[in-house]
Amino acid sequence: MSVRCSISKSGNSGGKSVLHVSSAHRVSDGRISKKEATSLAGRGYRVTVLALCRATGAELNPDLGYIEHGEPCSRAWRFLFRLPWLAWFCARQRYDVYHLHDPELILLGLILKLLGRRVVYDAHESYPMVILDRDWIPRLLRPLLSIIWRRCEAFSAGRANLTVVAHDVLKDQFETGQTVVVKNYPIVPDYSLAEATAMSERPARVFYHGDLTQQRGLFSMVEAMAMLDDSTSISLHLAGSLTSNDAERVQRLNGSGRSRYLGWLDGPALAKELDNARAGLVLLHPTNNYLKIRPNKLYEYMAAGLPVIASDFPHWREIVEHYRCGILVDPLDVPAIAGAIEQILENPEEAAEMGRRGRQAVIERFNWQREGEKLVEAYQGMWVRA
Repeated sequence: MSVRCSISKSGNSGGKSVLHVSSAHRVSDGRISKKEATSLAGRGYRVTVLALCRATGAELNPDLGYIEHGEPCSRAWRFLFRLPWLAWFCARQRYDVYHLHDPELILLGLILKLLGRRVVYDAHESYPMVILDRDWIPRLLRPLLSIIWRRCEAFSAGRANLTVVAHDVLKDQFETGQTVVVKNYPIVPDYSLAEATAMSERPARVFYHGDLTQQRGLFSMVEAMAMLDDSTSISLHLAGSLTSNDAERVQRLNGSGRSRYLGWLDGPALAKELDNARAGLVLLHPTNNYLKIRPNKLYEYMAAGLPVIASDFPHWREIVEHYRCGILVDPLDVPAIAGAIEQILENPEEAAEMGRRGRQAVIERFNWQREGEKLVEAYQGMWVRA
């Protein structure tokens, strides 16, 4: 099998070597590359990221090494051909640690353990819950597959040298082995507000950045735009990954004329959009997974000083209500979403106060600096236990 592969060497020298491996994420992924790999490199580890090719325009850390492979043409290709290739590659290479980032890599982890390698398993989401929400899996099979997967994942993680989980609720899934919670909080300097535009001077615009799908509120956001006052210039800017089928569906919605798709944004381009928005939208639907975890984009908007318009889930309410940093709505109630947008736009001073409170909460508590230290300490513990 031929694999399109690009390799760049790390600028870091000395220290133990770490290979971050993913079959589903890009080398430019925020959690993998910008946060975890960069934190480890900053403490002397020689870190390489093996993952899908970088997103267009993505900025990469020159202190890391990158091995980029092309995106599989289908889900079947990914499982039948890409995973064996990854196993072959990892088995041939000698790294001190193999840090695995996708659920389908648990078999790779077991193989590497049999070869005497040191393995870290990183659970980004509650995958047993994700299975219950997958439309491409027959509905009657989902509960059984969820139970099977929970047991398989726990078995594999129990044999890893370290399991890293992104949310508190995930720790309960792994009763054996060494487990540490490293939350996917934002890097505060990436959202510096030293020259931020005053809320009242920004265009009448709301913003969403991330995967654009129905479960993540894509169509509800666009439909809400059609319910706003026609005499105003209110607009919705969308950034992230969008399939051609969903893009065509968006064009058929009434609110499409007031919605603009920007593609994937990173670095200065993303910062500029955040600085020109009045609110950040995070209107994920009530799936099994989203009802248990909080998305990183909630904290990213807070870090940028934006008030949030967020799904009214109990777990999310603990943040938005406690810190008074936004408005909670039913993500399936399009008129309620439109009403929240109007409230934010009609009250810029109140919106600015929400944004300030949210940013202060991130600076004091919900930031990557603390989480990065937890990851480094967990890595150091592996050598102590060896």
